[in-house]
This record gives sequence, C-alpha cells and structure tokens, in this order.
Amino acid sequence: MSDFENLESIAVQIKENRVKLHEIEDSLSSVNVQLHEIPLKRATESTFAKITGVGYDDKMADLQRMKEQSERTKADLKSSISKDIDTFISEFSSPNLIIPLESYPKIIDGKTVYKYRGDSQFKNVFEMLCEILGLSSPLVVKDVMLSPTEIVIAVKDEFEAKQKFISSLQEIQHTLLIKKK
Repeated sequence: MSDFENLESIAVQIKENRVKLHEIEDSLSSVNVQLHEIPLKRATESTFAKITGVGYDDKMADLQRMKEQSERTKADLKSSISKDIDTFISEFSSPNLIIPLESYPKIIDGKTVYKYRGDSQFKNVFEMLCEILGLSSPLVVKDVMLSPTEIVIAVKDEFEAKQKFISSLQEIQHTLLIKKK
C-alpha cells in the first residue's frame, strides 16, 4: 500500500542524500586538487624537510585512500538516490495510492477544496513530484490544483469534482510511469 506519509519520508531521504552527495563531491574535488599538487611540490618539500631536519610527511597514500573512499560513497549515494526516485515514482503511480483527504470538501468561490486529514502538509512530496515532472508548484492538471496543503478543483459539484480529481491523478500517474521508462 502506498500513501503520502511514506512518499514524504522517501522524498526527505532523497533530499538528505543529495545534500550528502554534494558534500562528498566537494570533498572529492578538494582531495583531487591536493593529489594533483603533491607531485608538483614533493621534491621541494622533501628537500626542505631534509635540510631542516624534519621528517617529510608524504600524504599521497592517505589522500589516495580518501579519494577511493569518497568515490565509493559517491557511487553508493547516487545509486540510493536513483533507487529512491524509482520507488517514489512506483509508489505514487500505484493503483493502491492512498491520499489522506478529508471526507467532505468545502465549496469556496465556486471551487471544491479538499484539505488533507489532520491538516497534514506534504511539501516534500510535491517538491519531488514537480521536479520529476519538470513543472512548478502547485501542480495544475485538468482544472485540478494539487498543492502540499490542499487540492482545489475548479467546479462546485462534488461528484464532478471527484471525477476531475481522479482523471488528473491518473494523468499524473501515467506521466510518471512514462518518465520512469
């Protein structure tokens, strides 16, 4: 069973792993610069250390190990992010997706407005969804506006609103499945 709570946690995990990936890439860049500079400075530094009677600390082996570890971590994070995005798409596209909407909508300015149960908000779900679809938030599909706080349907008849909502959700799910391929 797929639900928005689980999708929210997957989206948070993706965001956290992207931050870690960015940090690893920065660290790896720094290590690569140092690895490039050491051979250029090694002769001078080792000679200077010998002249001053201090041992030369060749950091090449340590930096090489750091580089290899960072590259493994980077590959693991990329793989994890990719798997999480696939899971997000699969779960959002599931015919068993549960969206926790209040049972009874409000009619406001001729529009049907559904709030999420318990005044829940799903900011990360919609950020990830918009990113995957290449659209901006809030999502507007077939007279239905989906946002982290509510769903607004541009009709006041509740039955027609439900039909439009189902149709727009199916279109989003279909588009996600196409993107996944």
